[in-house]
Amino acid sequence: MAPKQKQKKPPIGRRPKTQRVGLNTRGMILVSARKIFAARGVDGTSMREVALAAKVNTAMIYYHFQDKEDLYRSVLVDSFSALTAIWDDTIFKSPVPVRQKIGKYIEGYIQFHQANEDLRRIMAMEFASSGGDITWLCEKFFADNFSRLTRLFREGIRNHEINKVDPSLAASSLIGVIIHSFIMQPMAEHVHGKRMNLSPKKFGNFVLELFFSGLGRRKRTR
Repeated sequence: MAPKQKQKKPPIGRRPKTQRVGLNTRGMILVSARKIFAARGVDGTSMREVALAAKVNTAMIYYHFQDKEDLYRSVLVDSFSALTAIWDDTIFKSPVPVRQKIGKYIEGYIQFHQANEDLRRIMAMEFASSGGDITWLCEKFFADNFSRLTRLFREGIRNHEINKVDPSLAASSLIGVIIHSFIMQPMAEHVHGKRMNLSPKKFGNFVLELFFSGLGRRKRTR
């Protein structure tokens, strides 16, 4: 019997002939890459490191992604798709009060942040470096999300559900309250001695009441 010949590794960029391309291989690569990008940043991440974490060979990564920049942007697209999906809920096309629509958005946005701690770290590095991907992200995800939220505030003003305020400032403040709370959660735990409850129900209701009712007590009229 002839000795078994050692299989040669395929060149980088070509599909490996001996490794089956599973339907979830791309997803496994994205998950692994996101964790490493969050820990090391783009510059500190190598394709070899991602391959080891995803338990595939480097050629498999280049089969799915052109280069590291393509992999990085694909991670961002995959992560931010959940943000875009918030607006797929039928409530936003229904005639219900704006308060309910904004409440639904708040709930979805909190859930998005609960599931994306790695993404917050990636974005912190992106903002700190003022990378070129910020403009790309704004055009692809942030601008549309902000525009839709602003339209909700305008709708509430027209319907007399919301006082006359700057819709852009209101949308920025709403987003900021949620993002900042998640960023400050580890520090708040040391300050207060317990973990903040940032659940969609409790924290979501707090944010909703904060925006619609405020924290000040109304004076009683005689």
